[in-house]
Amino acid sequence: MRAFKSRVIANNAEALASWRSDVAAAAHRHKPEEWDINAAVTLQCEFVFKRPLSHYGTGKNAGKLKVSAPVHHVKTPDLDKLCRGVADAIGDAVASVLLRNDSQIISIHATKRYQTDDFLGAIITVTALP
Repeated sequence: MRAFKSRVIANNAEALASWRSDVAAAAHRHKPEEWDINAAVTLQCEFVFKRPLSHYGTGKNAGKLKVSAPVHHVKTPDLDKLCRGVADAIGDAVASVLLRNDSQIISIHATKRYQTDDFLGAIITVTALP
């Protein structure tokens, strides 16, 4: 957070830059040889987060979820901001990873959830349309 006169602004530029770089690198690694960088695409994202320890009991109940633990991930980061980070990473005009521009994304389906297995991170699928 940074304060400017009467405004407070969240600044996560470093973390966001690292995230975008990781997404861009993964996209570049998995890009098919015949990929059309000019194609319209759909974007599907599933963001998986670790549950905080406060969701679990203590003592003999340490491995059990509390009854009061939320089912859905309804806290920050916001789903739209997560999607924007992915879109910016794959549609970076300078790097041209998968797209010339993220305006080529014509639909997005996205979810965020708590971890149910060993996987943490994002499952991202970009599908080129004819």
